[in-house]
Amino acid sequence: MYLTLTDLILLTSIIQALSLASFLLLPSNCRLTSNQLLVATLICFAAGLGEIFLYSSNLALEHPNLAYLGTLIGLLQAGTLFLYAQSLMFREFRLRRAHFVHTLLFWVLGAIFLVEYYLQPDDVKLRILNERDHPGVLTSPLLAVAIHAVFLGYLYATIRTINHFGLSLRQIFSSIENKQLSWLRILLIGYAIAWTVSMFYCLTAHVFKSSLGTEWVAGAGALTGFFFINFLTVNALRQPAIFTGLAADEEALLAETSEPEFNQHLKQKLARFMAEDKPYLFSNLTLDQLAQKVSAHPKEVSRAINQGFGCNFFEFVSGFRVEEAKLRLADPADTSTILQVMYDAGFNSKSVFNTAFKNTTGLTPSEYRRLHTRDSNRSNEVSSESH
Repeated sequence: MYLTLTDLILLTSIIQALSLASFLLLPSNCRLTSNQLLVATLICFAAGLGEIFLYSSNLALEHPNLAYLGTLIGLLQAGTLFLYAQSLMFREFRLRRAHFVHTLLFWVLGAIFLVEYYLQPDDVKLRILNERDHPGVLTSPLLAVAIHAVFLGYLYATIRTINHFGLSLRQIFSSIENKQLSWLRILLIGYAIAWTVSMFYCLTAHVFKSSLGTEWVAGAGALTGFFFINFLTVNALRQPAIFTGLAADEEALLAETSEPEFNQHLKQKLARFMAEDKPYLFSNLTLDQLAQKVSAHPKEVSRAINQGFGCNFFEFVSGFRVEEAKLRLADPADTSTILQVMYDAGFNSKSVFNTAFKNTTGLTPSEYRRLHTRDSNRSNEVSSESH
């Protein structure tokens, strides 16, 4: 059998996905729920690529009973991706019977494919395979759009959940660089774009009776799969070691719905404690740690910060760190590097430091230092002239 470049890319991506799944099944890795869900996602993803491979290489015509199996298994990927994101966000996340609802698309489409394809005679199966214009989709345009719409709906829900999670982190942590799921959000946005393009292709193929050809469809699927699996591999393997998710008490804190009036005394106590004891100099300061220092419940501290200071915990702490850095950078006698000033002020990310500093002062740290150095020199010159 002659394999094209597209076929080779598809096979490479399939092997990568299954290899990563095998690695995650090792005893030292498979105990994590997030890894279990990632294994399921990888297998489903490999099955979807397998469908495209059968389509591209025409093997589906030689083995019609294998056709559409990859599509059906791949449909589970939407739900497993959603649950995988949940498992990364919350440390106590466990699979429950209620999560079975995320397999509903698989069962509904499985019943349709069973009646419309698998129970048909071989000659009918071959006719269906020859008439289709998209890998893994029957000739019904309505079915094609429904599959794409449900998948896009899952991707949208997952991206939205990740965005909300990113905002929630700022209520608890003063250092969020290694805790965000921005890599997964980027991956899913790219994947959603690919599925949107695929849906429009299905529509144009049916409505305008035009097809870009098997090579174009398979090639696009191969490239999408290759980038998806490699991006996922690099970032997913790092994630469990970087951040294990929010604990139950942190999750409960974010779940608070009522917003009673904040304690004015606690607000004053917080302001005084931050100014005098400077806990913000500790780069990994958390809401829980600050609450213990001021002898208050984390929810009360969070409420006092949100309502009393009009910001979240992350912004609250960053404000003090920026002021600390400003004092250091404005002092002509301080010869520390900007990077050292950043670390000393409590920041541990250059990008976060630069963004917070510029949002506060309108200047970058280096511009701020040059401005005050110039002003200091002018003052010295004026003082020398007066004498």
